[in-house]
Amino acid sequence: EIARVVQSVCGSVGLEELEKQAMYTRSRIWNRRISRSDWRSITRILVGRLGEARVEELDPYGSSSYCSRCGWFNRDLNGADVFVCGGCGLRLDRQLNAAINLYMRMRFGYIVKWEGGKKSIVLRMEGASRVAWWDRVVLPSLVGGCVLTRGGGAEGDQ
Repeated sequence: EIARVVQSVCGSVGLEELEKQAMYTRSRIWNRRISRSDWRSITRILVGRLGEARVEELDPYGSSSYCSRCGWFNRDLNGADVFVCGGCGLRLDRQLNAAINLYMRMRFGYIVKWEGGKKSIVLRMEGASRVAWWDRVVLPSLVGGCVLTRGGGAEGDQ
């Protein structure tokens, strides 16, 4: 049923490439839930319906830590529900920010870089301004959950 709805709504689909082993904790109940889940079957069904070219697995690293508008990396999330950017002042639900980041990775492509033993994700926007694209494409589609605080938008503080 889910695959049928996704097929009717989406042209292409991006899925997080999640690893179960990294999700196990000390909680026995949580570990059982994780071990019983079968995320790969959803991927297989979507590939069968949409074709392999239209289903892409994306690296989930930092999807909720990077600002989807300017690319600033927030090191101090600490499980917060709201992402607050120190670069452009964007305040956005953390899950929505992650979804926008994954969409942008699927749309533009990305490069994984290792610098000083740390992993980073860089979008391939090829000369396009990330902030201008975000303001033109993403901002109008957001109905709620978005508050630009400082330095964002034409009116300044919103």
